[in-house]
Formats: sequence, structure tokens, C-alpha cells
Amino acid sequence: MAALPGIITSPEIRYLLAGVLILTGLALAFWGHGLWATVMSMIGALLGAVVGYLFGAALGGDLAGLILAIVGAVIGSILFTKLVKVALAFLVGLLAGAAVYGLLGGRAQFTAGQLDTPLIAAILVLIVVFGISYYYIDDIIGIITAAIGGLLLALGLYLLQVVSTITAALAGLGVFALGAFMQTAALRRKRRARAAAATAAAPPPPPSS
Repeated sequence: MAALPGIITSPEIRYLLAGVLILTGLALAFWGHGLWATVMSMIGALLGAVVGYLFGAALGGDLAGLILAIVGAVIGSILFTKLVKVALAFLVGLLAGAAVYGLLGGRAQFTAGQLDTPLIAAILVLIVVFGISYYYIDDIIGIITAAIGGLLLALGLYLLQVVSTITAALAGLGVFALGAFMQTAALRRKRRARAAAATAAAPPPPPSS
């Protein structure tokens, strides 16, 4: 099995991180469509804090960075909560673009005045996948969260080092497949229930004269 990064060689930290990843992965895999708003709020807060700190540190040092990090976390959390579907579709597009960039051999080395071909392809993929994901977001949200949950579960099992890498990957794939099936079925039942409730609440047609 491959060696773990130096930052997580401590058994206590490794077990704690693995436990968090496994529990989070299971929650997202099987109940992600109901938890996703909370997850996106946390992601928005994290991204907002990072951007705020970078701007603040560049403008006025660590203190300004910390202040803007707090402000950025609040704004990011609110935006990602209010625009959860847009944020989720953008995240899917970003992951797809990053995958394409890596497959095309992008190395994040840019020259002023020159366009990097892998970067152009990645941006185009990001835009296309974002548009498709946003249009079908209500239908694929269970699949997306199940995929993320399976990935986190596999990573957690890998960190525990109790199974081989292949076994961890297969376990993640199995959880993804089962979670996607269960979430998709649950979403379909909810849509049918809402449709039935709307039909029952509709006023009866007026009597014919």
C-alpha cells in the first residue's frame, strides 16, 4: 500500500480523519439529497474564508486577512445556501474541467500572452457541464452526492489501512451504486407524492349547466 502523506502519519489523526470521511461519505451517499444544502453552505463558507483571507493578507497583513476571512465565510455561506443549485452545478462543472485539464496534460504553468490549450478545453468543459448539470440538477443530485459519498468512503478506508487500495475503491464504488439507486428512488417517490398532493388540492371543475 502506498505511503501516506507525512501530515497524517500520526495514528490518532489518521483514525479520526478516516472516521470523519467514512461517516460523511455514508451520509452523503444515502441521504445526500437532503443534506446537500448544509454541505454547500459549509463549502461556501470555506471558499469565502479562503478568498477573504487572501485578499485581506495581501492588502493589510494577517489581521486584515482574518477579518475579511470571517466576512467572506458569512457571505460565501449565504450565497451557496441561497444559490445551492447553481453552486452544485458549478462544482460538478469544476470537477469535470479539472479532470479534463489533468487528462490533457495541463501543468498549471502559464506564459503571459499565450493561451494554454488544456486550460481552454477545461473551461469549455466546465461551461458545458455546468449548463447541463444545472438543467437536470433535480434529477441527478442523488447521483452526484452518492458519487462524492463513495469517494469519501474509499478515502477513509484507505487512510485506515485495514484493506487494500483496490478493496477500498471497490467499496466506494459499491456504496456509490447503492446510494445512487436509493436516493434516485426516494426522489421519485417524493415527486410522485407532490404531484398527487397537487392533484388532490386542485379545485373540482365547475358543474356543467
